[in-house]
Amino acid sequence: MKKIIIRICLLILIALTIWGIATVFKSEPKTIGELMESYENPGMNVKIGSPFSGSVLVAKNGKIIFEQAYGEYNRETKTPNTIDTKYGIGSVTKQFTAMLVMQLVEKNKIKLGDTIGKYLPYLPKEKANHITIHQLLSNTSGLAHYNGLQSIDIDLNEFAKIKYTPKELAQLIGRTRLINTPGEVCVYSSLGYDLLGVILEEVSGKTYAQLLDESIVKPLGLKNTGFGTNEYVAKNLAKGYRYKEEYGLNALIAENGGKTTEASFRDQSTSYSAGGIHSSVKDLFIWSKAIKSHKLLSPELTKKMLTPNKDGYCYGLQRNWSELIEDNENVRLYGHGGTLFGNSAFIAIYDDETTIIYLSNINNIKADRVLHPLHLLANNLKDKYEVKGYPNRTTYDTFEENGGMSALQDYFNTLSKNCGYVVKPSKNSMRGLMIIHLDEGKLNVADSLKKVFIATHHPEETTLNQLGYEFLDSDHSKFALEFFKECTIKHPFSPNAWDSLGEAYFIYEDYEKSVACHVKAVEIAEKTSYELQKIFKVNLKKAQDKLKG
Repeated sequence: MKKIIIRICLLILIALTIWGIATVFKSEPKTIGELMESYENPGMNVKIGSPFSGSVLVAKNGKIIFEQAYGEYNRETKTPNTIDTKYGIGSVTKQFTAMLVMQLVEKNKIKLGDTIGKYLPYLPKEKANHITIHQLLSNTSGLAHYNGLQSIDIDLNEFAKIKYTPKELAQLIGRTRLINTPGEVCVYSSLGYDLLGVILEEVSGKTYAQLLDESIVKPLGLKNTGFGTNEYVAKNLAKGYRYKEEYGLNALIAENGGKTTEASFRDQSTSYSAGGIHSSVKDLFIWSKAIKSHKLLSPELTKKMLTPNKDGYCYGLQRNWSELIEDNENVRLYGHGGTLFGNSAFIAIYDDETTIIYLSNINNIKADRVLHPLHLLANNLKDKYEVKGYPNRTTYDTFEENGGMSALQDYFNTLSKNCGYVVKPSKNSMRGLMIIHLDEGKLNVADSLKKVFIATHHPEETTLNQLGYEFLDSDHSKFALEFFKECTIKHPFSPNAWDSLGEAYFIYEDYEKSVACHVKAVEIAEKTSYELQKIFKVNLKKAQDKLKG
């Protein structure tokens, strides 16, 4: 038996070696089609987060130069996706909601400077009398993202299953806590865009679905776009899936190097005007051209809608994106991504007349890794953009040789001047800068970078948690603690934030603090029926056992 096992292990090692050699010598994709095929069947090394399943459209100068569908609409029936397949588009919905608001502004039925109490007088005064329509549109309202629901003991997974009327949803949001003074900073908030949907219904006297259909879908002749009922979504949209990459020997026997499972269903009343629209890539291309040609809105108000506010966020669209533009100071675009349970989406409208749209029925797609090479191939550019003045950050020595912090600041000053708003280094860049300074023993500089990142980037819970674990698993594990602490400060009602901090203290062998954090996680989870509370209890017992010795 041992000999058989040894032979199997040898065969596996040989297979891994052959696969590795083949990967090294495989030529880089030369066409958009070759690139997308490599994303559809990525093997064990998933470059974009998940194997691609969905539809893609690339256009140049108003004409489609590539359109193709990949993967399956329904994995159980083996039904393939097509170019006309309808997908949930998640937060790409927000630009449609913004357009509907601006159309009512054009009709003098809504004013951007109005406080929301004018339309929703039943909301608490701290919100009704201080948050404006402009602030909701620009994500400067002070409202939290979905994690703000945890402050009123509502579990996010449970929230997704409940059916709300628009007024009930608005009242629920009204109970959440403001995380900033309205107008001060930009913090992405789907709850704010949900309130816009309720306001649209109050002002127009129509449902969000009716208003969308009458004001955008029919005028543009869109065939696959709308806001459907739960029944319509379940029957007519591509079924959503979750993908989790496997590692080691498990990856050899896994499909595409990972495990794919059907995503849970989300009630449309909770996706609503922040993320509930469905569409196809062709319809979104028609939509993108309509924005630029002022088919739905006057040039004056279109300009207002596309004007970058704090952190470059316009109304329902992001002007540029640091993950893309910091590698090429000449790239300019309007774009927005979207995710749902089992869906990923992105629309990118570049100033150079390139448009890239993808809709996927597998989540975890890393947008920048899709958009960057597609844009290069669509414009016959070199392997990478020519970057002038952005110091190489591979190692501390190369960074310093290229001008260091001074050169970095000059580069982003130029980028900010050209973009018309303050452009900050992306999360990945800040992480890289921290690492090279830690490796060099420049602990004070690394710590300063961490503080700047937390203070100026306003990272969400997911980002703080992710960075915490990345550093916790690195050679600089002690550096992780402040990310976890900050996560509990910003999200004190998140059981996951407290559990993560507890895990960090456990690794540091500070079992007393670990127990305290895990107790907090369990207490919050029990109030909200949080689905991971069993894991939290296991972590608590483990810490308690260690504390007892």
